[in-house]
Amino acid sequence: MTTRRIRKYPAEVLRKKAEEIVDFGKKTQDLFRDLEETLEKSSGLGLAAPQIGVSSRAFIAVDRDKNKIYRIVNPEIVDMDSEQEIDMEGCLSFPEIFFAISRPRKILVSGYTNTGRKIKIQAEGILARCFLHEMEHLDGVLIIDHASKQEKEFWKETLSRLTGTPANK
Repeated sequence: MTTRRIRKYPAEVLRKKAEEIVDFGKKTQDLFRDLEETLEKSSGLGLAAPQIGVSSRAFIAVDRDKNKIYRIVNPEIVDMDSEQEIDMEGCLSFPEIFFAISRPRKILVSGYTNTGRKIKIQAEGILARCFLHEMEHLDGVLIIDHASKQEKEFWKETLSRLTGTPANK
């Protein structure tokens, strides 16, 4: 297992649509071991492969209440609740930044485990939010894309440190 460097905004890999995984061999198993170790060291709830520089459709998420780790490959949303919840959301690629994001309360996701077994998972609350957040990473969508103009203005200084650009731009 290797702890990988988490890519920070505006790293190019974070904006790419990740590639499907077709081989569930050693390379995929190594990827998941690295995702787990990196997430454990960062104390996050989820981590997508692009966040560690790998453009593959894979992520992990932790359900702390059930002490369970989900390892998901090539995920797709099968169904989602029409009821939405707004909550503050952070991201390991945006350290110390939080945006208010509206997401469905419940979702049904299909995909594969890291060993290639077909799965469907019903998630709700914080786990549904985490799945959706990580799945957006696989399509190059980031939390800043949900942010209001006022939120971006509020976080202007911190964002400028991340991007290396002056805050007055």
